[in-house]
Amino acid sequence: MSFETKKNEFFERLGETCYMVMATCHNDYPMASTMTCLVFDDAIWMQTDKKFPKYDQLLNNPKVALVKNATQIEGTAKLCGHPLDKENEKFARLMKKHHPESYEMYSTVDTEVVIKVTPHKAIDWLYEAGDSSIYHIDFTKQEISVQTYKNGK
Repeated sequence: MSFETKKNEFFERLGETCYMVMATCHNDYPMASTMTCLVFDDAIWMQTDKKFPKYDQLLNNPKVALVKNATQIEGTAKLCGHPLDKENEKFARLMKKHHPESYEMYSTVDTEVVIKVTPHKAIDWLYEAGDSSIYHIDFTKQEISVQTYKNGK
């Protein structure tokens, strides 16, 4: 299986929208927050308020971890401006489509900011026919390895 094929399957399985837990850390203070996410352009997108501690953590340490079910992602977060800025037009359109209440409540708030997470590595557990396959995806090196895990072995 080619890297490009597996990468596309990975993002398709996440879906165009999902909820993920994002972990951040700065000065030995870890935090985890459930985030409403959009998935497009090979990245995971979300928004937060600049008043929240996670914003300060991201300013000081852009390394994050995301979890959705049995999928773990390590990546780098980039702060991309206000949700209604021109460069975030696709984000705003998808947020309005998938999460209209959140869009109305938060996207117009002056202190909101879009976060783009670019994945570097992922561990993706797939369960099929009684077997577990663990896909290790390295987005930076464009490599994939698969480990079969059955009965603890």
